[in-house]
Amino acid sequence: MFRLLHHARSRPGVSLLAAVFAFCVVAAPEAALAGKQSLDLGYHNVGLSFGNSPRWTGLRFNLKDKGIERINGLNVTLGKPGKSPGGSVNGLSLALISTDAGSLNGVNVGVIGLAGDHLRGVSVAAIGFGVEKEIVGIGLAGIGMGGGDVKGVVIGGIGVGGDDMDGVVLGLIGVGGESMDGIAVGGIGVGADDIRGIGIGGIGIGGKRLEGVFIGGIGAGGDVIRGVGIGGLGIGAERLEGFFIGGLGAGGEKFTGFGIGGLGVGAKDLKGGAIGGLGVGAERFKGVAIGGLGVKFEDARWFTVGAFNRATFDMVGVQIGVFNMAGSLHGVQIGVLNYVADNPKWARILPILNLNL
Repeated sequence: MFRLLHHARSRPGVSLLAAVFAFCVVAAPEAALAGKQSLDLGYHNVGLSFGNSPRWTGLRFNLKDKGIERINGLNVTLGKPGKSPGGSVNGLSLALISTDAGSLNGVNVGVIGLAGDHLRGVSVAAIGFGVEKEIVGIGLAGIGMGGGDVKGVVIGGIGVGGDDMDGVVLGLIGVGGESMDGIAVGGIGVGADDIRGIGIGGIGIGGKRLEGVFIGGIGAGGDVIRGVGIGGLGIGAERLEGFFIGGLGAGGEKFTGFGIGGLGVGAKDLKGGAIGGLGVGAERFKGVAIGGLGVKFEDARWFTVGAFNRATFDMVGVQIGVFNMAGSLHGVQIGVLNYVADNPKWARILPILNLNL
């Protein structure tokens, strides 16, 4: 013991920790002989305590926390903790290995990790957190963290996971949960059932319902996406509502808004505006469409432009292209050749202009 203290004197950075450890080791047997779990220097559970005092306000140092009830002030624990399911630590909590209490409120630091039902305040762990119910405040974990509900600003060296996540969440590899509200950034990806806010995934982002602004290095996808979406290669969903850009393409079952695809934009029902490097296609279209090589619809309304411009059944509006084609026309075709299937024979194929108002 004296060697430990002598060694600590030569290293000021560990002297306090060594002194506390030594005192706890010496004090524990004395407290045990007196039938107590701790050696307390104070009055009515207020002051300085060495050992496993269940209730204390002030300064408390212990080898191993177990069965604590309520600690207020500074709590320093050195060993692997036991369970304290209903206990709380309020103030500054420092753990050499980990903590495990019902709730930790204030500033919580675990050299290895932190555990409990609730973490509230500023929480830091070299490896990670494991929380049953909620993390509230600011959390930083060297590897990662997982909890029931996450609210605040949390950063996981590898990832962050939770049930309901509100605030700013950053995982260097990924972020995942049931629902997210706020800003979520994953080095590889972000995924959740419901995401509302801003989501950025180095490779991709996906979920059942996305509402807000979303960027996926390769792509973004979901059942429903509303807002602004950008996918390095593409973006797709059953229903798209808003403004979307896909490096190769953008598409879905139902698309309402404006879409840009490096190669193309497509949907079963497309309303709004669409620009496709090669083309734009849909069964039913209403809006403005521009396709580099062509556009193809079954029924189209308003304005379409493409080298090859086709409305299989009805075209209501304006077609502009090298070759325009429609089953029936209620509007204008402008192009080198214009074809309307239900026109009289002499007017089915006309150069330059075909007009049927």
